[in-house]
Amino acid sequence: MDPILFINIKLKMKIYKNLQVVNYIPLSILTLSKDRLDYLENSIKRLNLDSSYRKDDVISFFIFRSIIFHSFGYNIEKEFDFLTLKNFFCSIQRELYNFKKVGYVNRENMESNKIFNIFRSFYPTKNNIFVSAENLSNLSELEHYHNFIVLLLLYELEKTLVNTFNREEIDELKTERSLLNKTLTGGVRVSLCKNRLVILNKKYVGFDTEYSNIDSTTNKLICYTTATLSESIIKIRSSEVDFSLSIGHSYVPKTAPLIQTVIKLIRQLRDKKDFELDQLETRLSLLPSIKRLTLQNKDVIFTKKLLYEQIKSSFVDLRLDPTQYSFVRLLEKVLDTPQIDVGVEEALRELNLKPTIKNECILLAHFTTADVSLFSDFNEIKTKFTVISKSFLTLDKFLTFRK
Repeated sequence: MDPILFINIKLKMKIYKNLQVVNYIPLSILTLSKDRLDYLENSIKRLNLDSSYRKDDVISFFIFRSIIFHSFGYNIEKEFDFLTLKNFFCSIQRELYNFKKVGYVNRENMESNKIFNIFRSFYPTKNNIFVSAENLSNLSELEHYHNFIVLLLLYELEKTLVNTFNREEIDELKTERSLLNKTLTGGVRVSLCKNRLVILNKKYVGFDTEYSNIDSTTNKLICYTTATLSESIIKIRSSEVDFSLSIGHSYVPKTAPLIQTVIKLIRQLRDKKDFELDQLETRLSLLPSIKRLTLQNKDVIFTKKLLYEQIKSSFVDLRLDPTQYSFVRLLEKVLDTPQIDVGVEEALRELNLKPTIKNECILLAHFTTADVSLFSDFNEIKTKFTVISKSFLTLDKFLTFRK
């Protein structure tokens, strides 16, 4: 019996109904006994996955993982110790890259490669993937499958890290993790490690100067005033994977469900709190004082309505010390952190979430040629501005400021 069909019957999964095994792989490699199938099902149950994991995708991943283990002679039912994991890594990576002996794309080497033939077994429509390797979609497919194999190794590494207490072994595993991360394409790598929760503290500051004319070439500063309005924007970034390989090209691979699943499992092992973020999104959606907005890229942001009565004004007398009017001092005066909503603060504390904090200040003036050029530190900062229509702007760049 076709082993994939056998899996389909045992697990009652429609998605495997039409799959066939390519001739290059011995059927014995793909055969999963009833005991191994039971082990797979029990392993998945022990993960206590939430509803955000698609059951079929999780089962697909663990079947794929099991086949790779057994095809290289490893027992999936045993947890890896440090040395076994190292040997497994070496076996997989040696096979994964051995087609480069004659050239990057060599049809004979690729067709005899054990790892790539497992891919062809699962996706028979890609059986002839090496015939026209110059085809962009074929090259992309191979690149994404490479991503998946690397992610599978990272998953085993993260599991071993959790159970390792030897300092030298931990350091070696972390070094290997860094090297593996570098071989992933950008979007996949970002999806694996990004902090999805960002709080952007924004401050809008209008400022104006008053000065008297001494002579035809000199002005004397009298004072400056500011009007400040603050807000906090909570952004929960999408958990979907960006499969782009290059600018302007986005290709969803056959392995997309497997990649999505293994990334979520690795993020769980790294305690990225995706489940808690889903809870936070639900709780914030229920707060009447906060407005929810879903962006085109599926990021979700929550904002509080800005009210005019929240504007704070200040006055600084410069007659005694005009050096008080500097770019740095102005920012120091206005860059206090805005207060976030009490309901948001409570939710973050209860769910033990630590957001990435970004502070941004937008300075506005109606006559920047005069207001900005009178900064006492203007000579130090003037090269950082763009001049358009006799106004100082930073529309094409940001100025980084630290207290």
